[in-house]
Amino acid sequence: MNQETWKGIILKKQGLLEGQSVEKICQHLNGLQAQFQPYVHIGFQNRMTEEAFQEADWQEKLTRQWSIRRTVHAYLKSEIPLYIHEGRMADTAYLQTEYRDELSPKTKQRFHQVILEGLSQQSLTRDQIKDLCRAEKISLEDEKRIFNAWGGLLRYMVERGEIYQGYGAKRFHLLKDFQPLPKKEAELEIARRYFSGFGPVSLADARYYFKENKSTVLDWMKQLDLKIIQVAGEERFYLGDLEEAELPKCLFIAGFDQLLLGYEKKANPFFEPKHIRQIYTLTGIIKPTVFYKGRLVATWKRDKKDIILDVFEDLTRSELKELEGYKQAYQAKLP
Repeated sequence: MNQETWKGIILKKQGLLEGQSVEKICQHLNGLQAQFQPYVHIGFQNRMTEEAFQEADWQEKLTRQWSIRRTVHAYLKSEIPLYIHEGRMADTAYLQTEYRDELSPKTKQRFHQVILEGLSQQSLTRDQIKDLCRAEKISLEDEKRIFNAWGGLLRYMVERGEIYQGYGAKRFHLLKDFQPLPKKEAELEIARRYFSGFGPVSLADARYYFKENKSTVLDWMKQLDLKIIQVAGEERFYLGDLEEAELPKCLFIAGFDQLLLGYEKKANPFFEPKHIRQIYTLTGIIKPTVFYKGRLVATWKRDKKDIILDVFEDLTRSELKELEGYKQAYQAKLP
């Protein structure tokens, strides 16, 4: 198989060529990475039909919290036990020791109970939870530590399966009757979804996606009994069927999209390696990109209602004009 055929298969699998339900998107792609709400929202819009995207109820089916690679993802609330499985649950020792957050166990345990009691009454935003703690005379320093940029006490409670965060309204809710899946069962299902929804992929792709050591990934691959195919001379692995699709002329891809997170960035055939720093910044940002004529040619950003392009490929005047037309059409679709 050549790379152009592979690209068509991948774009179709990734849901970027025809509308899918939010359930199918999440289950095929292990949710969408969601550090930045505007990016993940565009990621869903790019994969859903316009009619489905306009219906607000799809957002009610999702949670937005830490998941694969310990990064924030949007995925189905019904699948919290899969992604916060027994191997990924936070250790209760967090409440018993000071750790690096310099919070005393007494302080953590006290405000842990305050938050649980508050959420037992109603769902609350992060700011409302802060107000609850302030009413209990939390010090300014302890507040900064409990609500730190890495998630703090709220992250611990999410990763213990005690609470969850909604997708759209960003409110925290009490999670009832939580029963995490066993570690081995959950990890294998997450790996199955990866090789099915992202494949054909290389071993390097899988290690990049999971941030796992080689032996762990190879063990999953062995258990899944993967199919193998040569893509431009490289061995790649997959599950399910491979449906070929014609490459579209132009696509606008969201920042932190699974298309760029699921494949080793230095060998990703969607762009020339020399352009890697235009897409993946040294600060860990993966910019929104533009797919045009079979490759990524530009990054894009929004300035109020306008889209601004930063073209890094050498394009002719006629190509730039055509790209401008695609930009105007996509700009009109964005909320």
